[in-house]
Amino acid sequence: MCFPETALFPVKTTPEQLAQITARIPEAEAIQIAVGKNTVLHGWLVKKDLVHLPTVFYFGGNAEEVSVNLRDFSVRLNANVVLVNYRGYGRSSGSPTEDRLKSDALAIYDEMADRLDLDSADCAAWGRSLGSSMAAWLALERGLDKLILTCPFDSIQAVAGAYYPSWLVNLVLEDRHRTIDFAHRIICPALILVALDDEVIPYRHTHRLYERLAGPKNWCRSTGPGITQFPGSKPISMPLMPF
Repeated sequence: MCFPETALFPVKTTPEQLAQITARIPEAEAIQIAVGKNTVLHGWLVKKDLVHLPTVFYFGGNAEEVSVNLRDFSVRLNANVVLVNYRGYGRSSGSPTEDRLKSDALAIYDEMADRLDLDSADCAAWGRSLGSSMAAWLALERGLDKLILTCPFDSIQAVAGAYYPSWLVNLVLEDRHRTIDFAHRIICPALILVALDDEVIPYRHTHRLYERLAGPKNWCRSTGPGITQFPGSKPISMPLMPF
């Protein structure tokens, strides 16, 4: 078995697929954000009411092209939503690393906050699996009002250690996404969506992160098989409304 230096698996989008998405969800506005000299990130803005509704910044899971969640966010979530593909994902250019993705998360927020005249007190970060690392980082660094994490982990390093010898993980793994190291500094309210039977992120790694969060927090459980259930399943999406 080959152990990867990075746990990222980018998924691309063809122009034909992009056209289908645009036709199917006309309320979604395509956006582009330049990060650095040669990298442009592509994503979507679902704009409902910038004055009276919060704005959610969503960060997808590994091997997730965020466009697949446009319909769910548009229909189920009473909020404006910004979804941007990571470098190398969808139509975004560049290659992803942990440092770049975290830097990009801040750049995405800064750019959209400037374009839309957003206040951090009216914004939330939502991260799914891998995206929990970027969402937590954004919430911390920009002081967002709320944080939503779907099947998050304490660190990719710890999760990988459940499948590979620890000496191999420490030797080879470059992107470790140790959210556990700064979780105690996150003081905004947090909602954690966890699958007790998760097939990818063992429950104990989510619980460790939950215990370290310093602000008010809630825990919403599912007995399903894991991250493939979120965010689209009705039982999980409904608690987000009052949150």
